[in-house]
Amino acid sequence: MRVAAGLWLVIVMAAALYLGLRLHDGLVFRTDLLALLPREAQDPAAQHANDVVTAALSRQVMVMVGHHDRDQARAAATAIAGALTQSKLVALTTNAFGKDRLRQIGQLYFPYRRGLLSASDRQFLLDGKPEAVSTGALSQVYGLVGMADAKLLQRDPYLLLTGFLTHLPIPLSRLSLDDGLLAVQDGDTYWVLLAGQIAGDPYALAFQKELAATLDGALTDQLQVHPGLQSLRLGAVFFAKAGAEQAMSETSRIGVASILGTVLLVLFVFRGVRPLLLTLVAIGVGVMTSLAACLWLFGELHVMALLFGVSLIGVAVDYSLQYLSEIFAAEGGTPRERLKRVRLGITLATATVAIGYVTLFLAPFPGLHQIAALAAIGLVASWATVLLWLPALDHSRRPRHGDRLLAAAGSLLAPWQKPRPAWAKGGASILLLAIAIGGLLQIRPDDDVRRMQNLSGPLLADQDQIQRLAGAAGSAQFFLIEAKDDETALQTEETLIDRLQPLLAQGVLAGFQAPAQYVPSVARQRENRDLVHRELDGPLLTEHLRQLGLSQVEPPPPDDAPFLTLTEAAAKQGPLGFLANLILDSGQGALHAVKLDGVTKPEALAAAAEGLPGVRLIDPTGDFSLLLAKYRNRALGLLALSAALMTPLLIWRYGFKGAAAVIAPPLLAVFLAPALRAWFGASFTFFDGMALVLVLSIGVDYSIFLAETSPQRQRVTMLAVTMAAATTLLSFGLLALSSVQAVHAFGSTMLIGILLAFLLSPLARWARTPKGQTV
Repeated sequence: MRVAAGLWLVIVMAAALYLGLRLHDGLVFRTDLLALLPREAQDPAAQHANDVVTAALSRQVMVMVGHHDRDQARAAATAIAGALTQSKLVALTTNAFGKDRLRQIGQLYFPYRRGLLSASDRQFLLDGKPEAVSTGALSQVYGLVGMADAKLLQRDPYLLLTGFLTHLPIPLSRLSLDDGLLAVQDGDTYWVLLAGQIAGDPYALAFQKELAATLDGALTDQLQVHPGLQSLRLGAVFFAKAGAEQAMSETSRIGVASILGTVLLVLFVFRGVRPLLLTLVAIGVGVMTSLAACLWLFGELHVMALLFGVSLIGVAVDYSLQYLSEIFAAEGGTPRERLKRVRLGITLATATVAIGYVTLFLAPFPGLHQIAALAAIGLVASWATVLLWLPALDHSRRPRHGDRLLAAAGSLLAPWQKPRPAWAKGGASILLLAIAIGGLLQIRPDDDVRRMQNLSGPLLADQDQIQRLAGAAGSAQFFLIEAKDDETALQTEETLIDRLQPLLAQGVLAGFQAPAQYVPSVARQRENRDLVHRELDGPLLTEHLRQLGLSQVEPPPPDDAPFLTLTEAAAKQGPLGFLANLILDSGQGALHAVKLDGVTKPEALAAAAEGLPGVRLIDPTGDFSLLLAKYRNRALGLLALSAALMTPLLIWRYGFKGAAAVIAPPLLAVFLAPALRAWFGASFTFFDGMALVLVLSIGVDYSIFLAETSPQRQRVTMLAVTMAAATTLLSFGLLALSSVQAVHAFGSTMLIGILLAFLLSPLARWARTPKGQTV
């Protein structure tokens, strides 16, 4: 035993050293809530597109600065833009909306102008109405605001390129270019937009803090210079930071409440500092070892895993409480003798709980893997500490106040010890059955991933305001186009665009951006050239030039002139560099995305893609919700698997009838907990299912403790079980207070389930070890 204790000390010291080094270097916490969700094996192309588009969206940030005075708003926006640029945390894109960029766009498109037609000009030519194109160009030239000079008209007499450019999709429809800045006048407030891409990981706490400090500092400085300045912000990085702060705050509160509650409980029961110190040693070793192991295994921790991991405190203390409570036993004994009486019980309990947590590894949720590792490793570490260290550190004597505590614990056993008439037993059984069946019939599944997190209210208000001011309505959905090459993909997009146009008028979506809108396929450009030559050259051109007062125009390019290509248009440093977010690198063939805005009827969009080869509507939020529904059902399978894995251990120890008595209380709790929640209108989610796995595992602990005790020690064991249940409720149960819906559902189910498992645990007394022996 001494050798094992020494070896365990070496392992613990190594874990402490590793954790200390990681703390010194700085821990990395993840804050992306969707990282907790499953990554189902699916089409690699769809997953790749989803990852790329989601990553691009998550890196976008918008800041709007408003003031009633135009000059002050512009000055403040310019200063804030300078601070962000100087910090190198954000690469602003709105700074590029000046005359230089417009000239670059014109230079890019101009050589290919005869193959670029707006949708309306192209339709006029297809319908044999070239006069409408001529009339439109003349109205632009001779209108109230002339839009062309003689040099431009000689090269593009029908202003075809002008028509093409003015019909390009504009994501921010309410904003206009005002002397190099995108701005909008809203009432008496002049707003300027600053938008760009962040240079770091939006879900890394360190980057979030650095960006927030830079932006807040710049806003504070400008508010002092320009009183009355208003600001709005939008971006995944800001939502992630708010969510992380909320999770860390809840972690601190729950952790403090759990530790404080456990400390007070131990002091109240044992009336001494030594039992408290021994308890803290078992908890501390478990928590420290699990943190070190998880950092070694995963390299980083998710804040939600940390929040759940704090609840480990309430379970890790169970084994030390079982050992320490033996001080109240009438037979007393040395620390080694007291340990011997509970050793097999806490070992079986550790095995069953570990089985429950390890089962979580079978769910493809990265966040759950971290939670399972934290808990399983922590519990095993606490168990080893109790077995190897506590007897050597324990010099406690039997306290004098034990009789009153044992009497209180005995009162919890009394209702189960008194003989009851058959009608009472039958009535109680029928009542429980009615509650369970009635509640289960009312269970309402809820798999909407959007309700699994609690987004910041002020940031949501900023989002609504920015979308209103900018005229943008964001959407996570997009079309994915797969084809053998870019030309085929562009042709497919052109057909899709024709189908989407009527949906704009119907309000199915607010807008969309497709690569083919900016760069038509070569086939479309060639057809456009032919249309222009057939319909607009010849006699109509002569009359058109006469009305313009021109005698000649620049000759058209030869028939074999090159066409505009995606590679040229989407160059990263070019004026249309944003197209790179819509042209995805698939490694083979072409993979394009069509970004959608303001989607109101996804089913209508899906219908628009029917019959188009290689076109699919990708809905990340909807896909995640479908996965949650699938894994909600699988969670129940994991529950059955967990019970199946525990049963052989129980049969080996107690026989078939005894195993049934031990597992019956937690199984009843598993059925009753969701039923009771359903009676109060709560829905059933994947996280409720995961909580039930742990209710079963922890509930079996209580049953094993009572099954392992002798009739003379029942009150002592019940006292320990009561304390164990109390500490578990103080940890897992407090998760029910979380404002994050997923955590709240998990905590609520744990709270009800653990309470039921505790109240029903005396049923396990009917199980007895062979010949009534305890080991």
